Amino acid sequence: MGRKSVKENKTIYQQYREKEELTREQAAELLDVVSSDRIERIENERTLPEPDDVIRMSEVYHAPELCNYYCSHQCPIGKKYVPAVEVTELPNIILETVASLNAMYPLTNRLIEISRDGVISDDELPDFAMIQRHLDQVSLAVDTLHLWVEKTAAENNINEELLEQCRREEQS
Repeated sequence: MGRKSVKENKTIYQQYREKEELTREQAAELLDVVSSDRIERIENERTLPEPDDVIRMSEVYHAPELCNYYCSHQCPIGKKYVPAVEVTELPNIILETVASLNAMYPLTNRLIEISRDGVISDDELPDFAMIQRHLDQVSLAVDTLHLWVEKTAAENNINEELLEQCRREEQS
């Protein structure tokens, strides 16, 4: 049995492994392709995880938010394009989603006016930038909801098969 870590500033990867009450050796067995030495180097920030490492950790640790963390904080491309998403409670997510959609609704006519000619002129740029910020808020709210669903499914607190069936039916 491994020793319990007393390190104060634990990385997110170590926090989630310990939350599952796994030693590095146990985690390496479950992860299949990541050795306990590699887990230690990742957790001590001596090496960056590979995307495949993070995907496996997110599955084994029941923490899909690890993928968002990796993309938004460690991946060179993701740091530029992927916002950090924080999983909160469902009512908060829904309220934020509705609020951001409500804020966007009155701006839709202005967005149509700006984009009608296919060019954003200098005098339209301030309005366009403001609308883009609102759209980013809508996008973040939707991403948060997606992550909440993944997390809830990973913890077996949602019927994932039924959800997928409903999604397929909705598409047809």
